[in-house]
Amino acid sequence: MARKDITGKWALVTGAGSGMGRTTSLELAREGANLILVDICGEALGSVAREVETLGVECQTFCADVTDWEQIKGMADTINARYGGLDILVNNAGIAHMGFTLDTSFEEWKRLLDINLWSIIYMVKAFAPAMVRRGSGHIVNVSSGQAFFAVPTWGPYATTKFAVDGYSEALRYELYMSGVSVSAVYPGIVRTPFYDSITGGLMVRLGMKLLMATAAKPETVSRLTVQGIKKNRKMIIPFIMWPVYLFKPLAPLPFELAGRLVAWALRREQKTGC
Repeated sequence: MARKDITGKWALVTGAGSGMGRTTSLELAREGANLILVDICGEALGSVAREVETLGVECQTFCADVTDWEQIKGMADTINARYGGLDILVNNAGIAHMGFTLDTSFEEWKRLLDINLWSIIYMVKAFAPAMVRRGSGHIVNVSSGQAFFAVPTWGPYATTKFAVDGYSEALRYELYMSGVSVSAVYPGIVRTPFYDSITGGLMVRLGMKLLMATAAKPETVSRLTVQGIKKNRKMIIPFIMWPVYLFKPLAPLPFELAGRLVAWALRREQKTGC
């Protein structure tokens, strides 16, 4: 299949003010795409917009809460009227959460679901119809490697990413005949501020240090994402996640034992307070 030329196309990225949102926006700009940057933090948006503009493409910004349907609908009405719809939609906005599933409050559950799942549903509902009418477009939903293996104490977060995975798969089938492509991205650990809020005991702290030492650079995952758009890949999986994706269905026992062991060790650490 021939690669897509995204030069001059309009791409919208949510969570564009930092992390993979920022690096994906810059990578799209390097490939010649014009950018619409969306984030709840206006100051961060302005900084990324200036970086994007130095790459010689057009850039618009919208400071918006992606969990608010009315804000998203208003933004979509403006963008669709101005540009006739999007060419590329990257649903990148997301938050982390680490905690035992039964210990997670309803408020934490709601915030995770609102940002990690509902924001995607809202954005697709707002922008996909114009793509369908035009007969072209590409939607990218950022899931997680935890859609392949739910790590203990990441259950609520993994729940949202399993949901994004299923949503993206069904959407891909449904939009196939309309000319609109759908891709899902499955990052592993990426070196971004995404994990700054994670706290815990000694085991958690040591584990996070080890993971950060081996984590992928956001630029690497963003480059893979943009190449996946150009090659129309349905699943965009970084190298480090391929063993989990391939081997868990074939040899589930090691993953089952690892999950039980990690859960036992973390719960024991919580009880002892070490």
